[in-house]
Amino acid sequence: MCNKLRVIKKEMNVIIAFVILLFPLFVTADDTITAPSYILVEKDSFNVISGRDYHKRLAPASTTKVMTTIVALERLNGNEIVRADGNVVSIPPSKLSLSPGTEYKAIDLIRGTMVKSANDAAYALAVHVGGSETAFADMMNKKAFDIGAYNTNFRNASGLYVNNQYTTAYDLALIMRYALSIDRFREIAAERYFLFREGAKSIRYKNHNRFLFCFEPAIAGKTGFTKLSRHCYVGAFEKDKKVYILALLGSNNLWGDAVNILKSLYEQLPSDREIRLAKSYNVKLTSYKHKKETKPVAKKKTKKAKKSKTGKSKASIAR
Repeated sequence: MCNKLRVIKKEMNVIIAFVILLFPLFVTADDTITAPSYILVEKDSFNVISGRDYHKRLAPASTTKVMTTIVALERLNGNEIVRADGNVVSIPPSKLSLSPGTEYKAIDLIRGTMVKSANDAAYALAVHVGGSETAFADMMNKKAFDIGAYNTNFRNASGLYVNNQYTTAYDLALIMRYALSIDRFREIAAERYFLFREGAKSIRYKNHNRFLFCFEPAIAGKTGFTKLSRHCYVGAFEKDKKVYILALLGSNNLWGDAVNILKSLYEQLPSDREIRLAKSYNVKLTSYKHKKETKPVAKKKTKKAKKSKTGKSKASIAR
């Protein structure tokens, strides 16, 4: 099955390469955007609003976890018990610091994967569902192919950099579109905080998607970063009863790039200060809507003191 899938993927890559030669990939690209590859599309029609080189293969970093979450949600109901194996201690951060041999609820690991972007949680889920992370990666690739993401290849569940693991901004947007069709995914991806309990210990983790804290149209998203991959992001936004998906790879200025790309859709966007504040642990959602103009309050007219026939006011006479 895997060999047949590889042959089909090679054929699809030839077709994609031919299409790339025929059609331009720069759609109202902005020179101020540092990401070498990005795309902004309307979810249902998949019409491209703007983009740059969005069929270019690049490392996905933790945006990989969108597919990890899809596969886990479609194979688990969330109540299963997952026992962490001895390898979890060697998984690099970001992590929940799972303990080998300890049992965890699957839904907690799924939420930890998406909200906290925990690499050890993604690994534990992969081993539980697939028997090994390699087998789970094959499941991820099959799902990507079924979705139509033909230019994507996963080799692990976390997105930690490894050779020959890649996706494209176009494929990443396709994957997010599919993920949004899963109600439970939308619920988890919209969570601002995740409370992780292990024994008597409870830790609250904050979602890395800053737009959830400073931009009301944001409904879901996943960030990613490694030194080699640079900043990556895929997110979904609502406007006029439609949903738009933004995917970008290899950025040196993630939130600045995202805001610049979204300018083609929104007049009111978070300021640099609001995005910086969104990094703090406790922050209220900032409204993107125009504030209502407050009318100036009319000054109350003060009654002048009546003067007596002598020309002096009654008040002064009283004094």
